Amino acid sequence: MVKHPRVLGTVRLSILKDDTTSPEKQKHAVEHWASGPAVDGRIVGFAEDLDVSGAMHPFKRPGLGPWFSERADDWDVLAVWKLDRLSRKAGHFAEVFEWCQEHGKTIVSVTEGIDMSTPMGKMFAQIIAAFAEGELDTIRARALSGSQARKSKGVWIGGVEPFGYCFERQEGGGKKLAQDPTYAALFQEIVERLKGDWSSYKIAVDLNKRGVPTWRDHLRIVKGEEPRGIAWTTNAVRVVVMNPTVAGIYTYKGENVVDENGEHVRITDQPLMEYGEWSELVASLKADRPVRRATPSRSMLGGVAVCLGCGSRMSSNKKTKPNGRVHHYYACNAVNTGTCPNPGRIRRDDLDQAVSVFVRTTLGPLPVMERAGNAISQTKVELGDAEATLDRLEADYLAGRFKTDVQVERYWGQHEFQSAKVERLRTEIKAAEDTPAWTATGRTYAEEWAGKDDEQKRVFLQRHGITVHVGPTEDGNRRVVVKMPELAEIAEEVGLHLPEGYLWVEPEAEYILPRRMAHEPK
Repeated sequence: MVKHPRVLGTVRLSILKDDTTSPEKQKHAVEHWASGPAVDGRIVGFAEDLDVSGAMHPFKRPGLGPWFSERADDWDVLAVWKLDRLSRKAGHFAEVFEWCQEHGKTIVSVTEGIDMSTPMGKMFAQIIAAFAEGELDTIRARALSGSQARKSKGVWIGGVEPFGYCFERQEGGGKKLAQDPTYAALFQEIVERLKGDWSSYKIAVDLNKRGVPTWRDHLRIVKGEEPRGIAWTTNAVRVVVMNPTVAGIYTYKGENVVDENGEHVRITDQPLMEYGEWSELVASLKADRPVRRATPSRSMLGGVAVCLGCGSRMSSNKKTKPNGRVHHYYACNAVNTGTCPNPGRIRRDDLDQAVSVFVRTTLGPLPVMERAGNAISQTKVELGDAEATLDRLEADYLAGRFKTDVQVERYWGQHEFQSAKVERLRTEIKAAEDTPAWTATGRTYAEEWAGKDDEQKRVFLQRHGITVHVGPTEDGNRRVVVKMPELAEIAEEVGLHLPEGYLWVEPEAEYILPRRMAHEPK
């Protein structure tokens, strides 16, 4: 070891409440060692990582990591209270030790008397690191066993109540989650509105108008605290619906928690929505519906209509005449950049009317069909995750990463479970693919269209893949082409009977609208 070294102290706690290894105790031990006559070192700083697992790589820890990447020239010795404060993973420990050797640094455990600048210290450090990793496996197994035991008794093992749930005290002690009557009903209302072509923005506006508190404010009110008056937003509505907790799935830091078999850990036997139904809804929100804009909708076809000249989207604009009259129109988004050779522009009322005629008359008497493939999509995602887990397990096993008896036992248990899961999901997908991809809603397009406002109509068009293209004709009029490509697919797959006159392969309608010189925005 160098004389009068610059000492970097390292402090780590998995749980801040651990009095036996408190930050102050760890710091005091390092300071006492550094100031001793045998060392006569100088403390240059402490890398503190509180509430950080020993499984996290030291290079990635928020407190310690920068001392390796950004401040490596500021210290000579890395001093820890015990080696497990540096890492509980033998592989991580070996990487840090190798880095220190390459950069002329030394690792010292001040309470275990290990100085890794000596051969004996290196040997003891490797042995202790291996035991620390085995202890981490034991800690994880004990924690999982404890959580499973509490779960089997219906005891809630989380923190704040997730959306739509409240605590129920049990006779034998502890508490479990049950549905909050008010917000469970609110959740069902939100889901039904999303299925009924309400956008997340429109739902948020309605909830704010009705004065419905957000979930956090609701919890504050229940506790007798003053609510903060936080408003609902588009993102807040989507987060509520897409959070796995509403399907009874336990999450931690945004990720689903799985048991030793890789299965989801459940938080309640009374979820707001069954997992299968929730998965189908989330798949539809991700795949079939684009994220709704967070600003108010000013039109029915903004972002839906497309310019025939360049393929850009068209947005709603307005022009105020000198006499004060305001004219609304749709225009190609590329009109201001000069990149469109023939930018489309049309009066908003004219285009809205043309699309409405298409839906009411061309599609009007036909039954509205919903795609039933979202459940298959979700199952395929689960299959991909299960196969990836299986591949990762086998790769780690072949690489010799499972060393302790606990690790090997868990490996075989997970491998057996994931293998069975892969086979089950493959069977489910095969069975689902053999069933019809479309289901009838029991309503016609005309009936659906009649009860919607502009916001809902735009969502409806996007959901059913109805396209609207606009461009000028040679004589200066406006050409509008409205299509519904998926109708031909529906008719072919389910044997949908099309009334006489529906002879096209791809249903479409073309309208030539006159240019209104007196009202055309300039």
